[in-house]
Amino acid sequence: MRSTAPQDYTLSTFRALANTLIPPPTNQDELESTPGASDMCIYEYIVYALDHYIPIQTYVYQGNIPLALPTALMINEAARQYAYTNRPPFSYQQATQSNHHFFSSLSRQDRIQTLAHLEDLNLDLYTLPTPFQNNAGLIKHVTDALNRLTLFGYYSEWSSYGSTRLNPPDERYQEFFPLSWYHVGYPGVSLGYRDFRGFLLRIRRNEGGR
Repeated sequence: MRSTAPQDYTLSTFRALANTLIPPPTNQDELESTPGASDMCIYEYIVYALDHYIPIQTYVYQGNIPLALPTALMINEAARQYAYTNRPPFSYQQATQSNHHFFSSLSRQDRIQTLAHLEDLNLDLYTLPTPFQNNAGLIKHVTDALNRLTLFGYYSEWSSYGSTRLNPPDERYQEFFPLSWYHVGYPGVSLGYRDFRGFLLRIRRNEGGR
């Protein structure tokens, strides 16, 4: 099925996803100060998070398994079914020639509808890849996570790790101030922020002290 490498296929799918959920501004003057999620490589964060942060449980296994490629396959299968049902003139040949990148081949609005169909389980669950095949709970859980991961990656400090962003967490270093923080007016990390740490608890002891 795939003539491209799985990593390229996966990145292409999540690049389209990031661009769908947080698109770049249409005004060129705003692009430098307010880039879209794909411009900040948030698709790499989504892939990393799916491969490392989402534990799943099956009949024979419980723990973390890489979910990025299976999720990309699921999204593209959902896009194929959506296009076949709702866009009859949709070029099967066009998508096939682009190595089954059905999701990337759709318009942004149709990609949003594809994600909505996944959330509503409005597709043939038997055609999905393992571990999503006939697993409605996992499908809904991961589809919901895609939205949260995109937003978290965009508004967190992840993009500022630059060349170290794909390293293990304890080997990442901030190389610049995140552009998304400029966008929302967040001043950045500071050790001086006041934080509520609970109430002073006075314990009366048997000896009469506190």
